[in-house]
Formats: sequence, C-alpha cells, structure tokens
Amino acid sequence: MSSTALRTASLALLCGLLLAGCTTTGSTDLSRAEADPWEKSNRRVHAFNKGLDRWVVKPVAVGYRTVVPKPARTAVSNAYGNYGEPANFTNAVLQGKFAQAFRTLDRFILNTTLGVGGISDVATDMGRPREPEDFGQTLARWGVRSGPYVVLPLFGPSTLRDGLMTPVDFVVDPADFVRNAWLSPGWGVRIGVMGGRIINFRNGLIETGADKLLADSLDDYALTRSAYLQRRRLQLFDGQLPTEEDPFAEPDEAAAAADVPPPSTTPATPDPPKP
Repeated sequence: MSSTALRTASLALLCGLLLAGCTTTGSTDLSRAEADPWEKSNRRVHAFNKGLDRWVVKPVAVGYRTVVPKPARTAVSNAYGNYGEPANFTNAVLQGKFAQAFRTLDRFILNTTLGVGGISDVATDMGRPREPEDFGQTLARWGVRSGPYVVLPLFGPSTLRDGLMTPVDFVVDPADFVRNAWLSPGWGVRIGVMGGRIINFRNGLIETGADKLLADSLDDYALTRSAYLQRRRLQLFDGQLPTEEDPFAEPDEAAAAADVPPPSTTPATPDPPKP
C-alpha cells in the first residue's frame, strides 16, 4: 500500500470514529480501562515488550547516552518536541481549543526561529510551555469512550480508543507532510526519524528514573497500567482534574464541588426556653 493510500485510509478511519463518537458520552471516564478485561493477553504483550526492550531498545538507548553528551541529548529532545508542534496545533483546532492552538503556533514560531529549529526551548522560558495533544484526545473531546486498557506491541500501554489512533498520530502528521513535500526523503530517512523518536523516548524514561521505579515494583505490569491511566486522565482534563476525580482533594473542596456545604464548626444556638 502506498503512503498516500495509507494516509487516506487513516483519515477515513478517523472520520468514521468521529461520526460514531458524536452520540456517545463519558469520554473522560476510564473505569472500563481500569477494569482491564483483557489483562491476560495484555500481560503477554507486556512481557514481549519487556524482552524487546531488554535486548534491543534499552541497549541502543544506553549506547546513545554513552556517545552523546547530555546537552546534545537535550537539544535532540527539544527538536523532536518542536517537530511535533504542528500535530499539537491540528488536534487543538479539531478539539475547538483555538486559544491553545494559537499558543502552540506561537511556541512553534519562537522555537523554530529563536530556538534555531527547536534545538533550544526558548518558548518555555518565555512563558509558552508545551501543550501536547493527540488524536486519541481529539476523539475523547468528540465523545468517543476509552474502551478497555490495551498494551500495544512496541508502543506499550494505551486504551482501545487511543491505540486505534496511534498509527494516525504517526501517519497523519502535518510536519511529515511538509517534510515529504519539501525534501522528498527516502524510506530510510523516514524510518531513521521514527527510530530516533523511539530512542529519544526511551532515553527520557531512563533520565526520569522510570527504570528504577519499575525494577523495584513487585508487579511492573500493574504499576505501568496505573501510571499510564493516571497520566492519561490528567491529559484528558488538560491538567486540571475536577475535584471528584482528584484523589488528593481536600474534603472541603470535594464538598464544594458537589454543591454540598461543609459541616458547620460553630456550636448550634439552643432553642429559647418556653414561657
């Protein structure tokens, strides 16, 4: 299948899911994913991913860290982040977040110009932090439910909704369209860019200490699932969890969110004595 046909099929799938999701509700509810009805098969894929990571991905990432100094790794990470901004902009527009879309565009222009192609993240220093969006979040905004938790080969934890959109995130990428039209790179270059993304992501896991956290866990599958769903819930609510969704909310905040006044701390006034 040609790349054009693949993009057309992906767009058709996206449109079909959007139309199907227009009548659904509860798109931010992850209870179905938390129940994990496919746990048995998910654990098998998780074990496969662990083996692939142990023997292929992690050794390459460790070699990358050995050869490339930290400032250069940071520059590469920044450049990949900047490369993904057109997709963030597109998804923000599709979700009706127009103010965010223009902030993302502003960030992209700042980092591309002052940041020399994005290798320096000057936009964050100037008050324009990255606001990532993907097609899974777009479907959620349009009302498509998450579906069960699913572990994808190589790509790892996801939900059924987000997993179906993972190929779309890679194929329907505005930055790729511009690059391919301008430079016409061969498949070797395209595969190299995608491989670089994977190694950059794996390097990020090492730097944030995720490896040690998983190694110390008695059940790394359950820990990975919990961490992913917590992070995904935060993304679906744009970093602002409602009080009823926030496990760390104070009792008074929870009562206020439910429009229930907190219990009074002043003593009740006794009834006056009857004559």
